[in-house]
Amino acid sequence: MKLGIISDTHGEHSLIDKAMKNLKDVDLIIHAGDHYKDAKYIEKKYNINVIGVAGNCDEEKIDEKLKVINGKRFFITHGHNHNVKTNISNLFYTGKEKDVDVIIFGHSHVPFYEVEEGIAIINPGSISIPRGGSQKSGCILTINENLDVKFFNI
Repeated sequence: MKLGIISDTHGEHSLIDKAMKNLKDVDLIIHAGDHYKDAKYIEKKYNINVIGVAGNCDEEKIDEKLKVINGKRFFITHGHNHNVKTNISNLFYTGKEKDVDVIIFGHSHVPFYEVEEGIAIINPGSISIPRGGSQKSGCILTINENLDVKFFNI
């Protein structure tokens, strides 16, 4: 199963459309917040299922979700409530307490991938406002026996 992961789109539909060229073969999109309405835009325009959470720039209050996808437990959050711009310790321990396999987050606008104690922690970066010297980016997560994470730039 292939998942497309994006975050921090901030209403930039033209950039979402560019990112979607890289995500045309995915089975599901995960949108990690800022702007929650962009998840709905993707769902409607591209007729694909999208799991979205709200971020600190959103009015919606759905800022965390637990989902089982292809046998893996996911914790999806924007990350602002876990202080991810400082470090990811709070986020990691929250995921550990929830007994997840994968943590997806945004907020920092910086691509990130690390496996800590068997938990894959992924931030796709931002397709609209990259930070930390990164480029506009997203990611594709392939779930087989293992997890395969590939970042792309737009």
